[in-house]
Amino acid sequence: MDIRQEKIEKIGKMIIEGARSDLYVSMRYLDLAIFALSPVSDGNIEIMGTDGDKLYYSSPLLIEEYGKNAKQPNRTYLHTVFHCLFRHLFNSVKYTEEDQTYWDIACDIAVEYIIDDLNLSVLNPIVSRYRTYIYKRLSVELDMDILTAEAIYKTLKTWDFSDSDFKIMYKAFKTDDHGYWQRPRGGKNPPPPQSEGEDGDEGDNPTPPDKQANAKKLDDKWKDLSERTAAEAEHINNQAGDSEGNLLIHLKAANRRRYNYGEFLRRFAVYGEEVKPDPDSFDPGFYAYGLSLYGNMPIIEPLEFREVKKVSDFIIVIDTSASCSGEAVKGFLSQTFGILSLRNSFFNRIKIHVIQCDNKVRRDTVIENSEQLEKLFSDMELEGFGGTDFRPAFEYVEEIKPSLKNLKGLIYFTDGEGIYPEKPPGYDTAFVFLKEHYYDAEVPSWAVKLILDNEELTR
Repeated sequence: MDIRQEKIEKIGKMIIEGARSDLYVSMRYLDLAIFALSPVSDGNIEIMGTDGDKLYYSSPLLIEEYGKNAKQPNRTYLHTVFHCLFRHLFNSVKYTEEDQTYWDIACDIAVEYIIDDLNLSVLNPIVSRYRTYIYKRLSVELDMDILTAEAIYKTLKTWDFSDSDFKIMYKAFKTDDHGYWQRPRGGKNPPPPQSEGEDGDEGDNPTPPDKQANAKKLDDKWKDLSERTAAEAEHINNQAGDSEGNLLIHLKAANRRRYNYGEFLRRFAVYGEEVKPDPDSFDPGFYAYGLSLYGNMPIIEPLEFREVKKVSDFIIVIDTSASCSGEAVKGFLSQTFGILSLRNSFFNRIKIHVIQCDNKVRRDTVIENSEQLEKLFSDMELEGFGGTDFRPAFEYVEEIKPSLKNLKGLIYFTDGEGIYPEKPPGYDTAFVFLKEHYYDAEVPSWAVKLILDNEELTR
């Protein structure tokens, strides 16, 4: 390495160290995330990028960026760290090779949306009417208070892009290099959109290293860092009233625990007895010995009853305010009853109340057999479409509670925009959200929050 190259590398390293220091001073709660990446000079990278372990940067391009605006490297560094905190580079493997460009742009828009909202003095402010237009259009179409990469991706796929439109968006939001992200097996880093007359070359982008074996470890590392960062940001926000509210909402949404719906429903199972032999309640040796000694007379027989986990009586409440569509409701009920019916989960006699409620209880349909279930789906009409108040449903359940046997829990399918009861009802309660309309609602601590994907409900 000649003297000139050494000087360039030294300056590049100083810019990286300066960016880390500026971000640390301004955002103390990000300290673990900021210093979790080890800087490595890489002549093939486009300014900056990461694989979740290393922070790759090009000194010449970084110096050029610094020369245009001394605060831009700070923004690029933070942009890259946010990709890690939201685990965009690990979720990339879920999308097909041809959809990678949509996913990359969606991730950049999601991150830039948060950074634009921070309004920190150490970051280069990017004032753009085009970016503001994209944010507003996405917010209106998604009808969400937060813009997640997943939601943005699905929306972008529905837009009718021309080649020039796509390239404008790509340039407006592209900040770092995604070449080291985890891609689908055999996938490559997608080339930037080409305008007419340009020649694209996939070889211009660095080929992602083969780190499939290490991907899970790195994903777990950043999941932990994301949760810890959210906790620290919430503490600082509560103490000082800082302006990290949008970032905190996004972090909490990204780290919200996702339950397997089938596993969750088993929590509502109650113990009961059914008339079946229990092979675990006796010694088969004595049983076989009795048969051989006395013919058809065993010395000991299994108990005629056994204790099993089965679903008994519980409540399903459907929010029939204007925000919950009929197709989503039918999909939710279909999935719920499908899981409960799996492997003969019901007792022979059950009682499941399907309650429709907006700001008051509109209908209570009792399901006790498969015929009634089929009738529910064929004749179902939603009633209400007013405001959302959860309290009437819980009050109604208290009224009918004496008629229920082994009531273990209640599942409330909703968008979360309503009034919650102040006191816990005395049985397990879950509020189930549809991901497409989900925002970080303040569900009471005594209730479980679940988020279901619309694709899961319409399979």
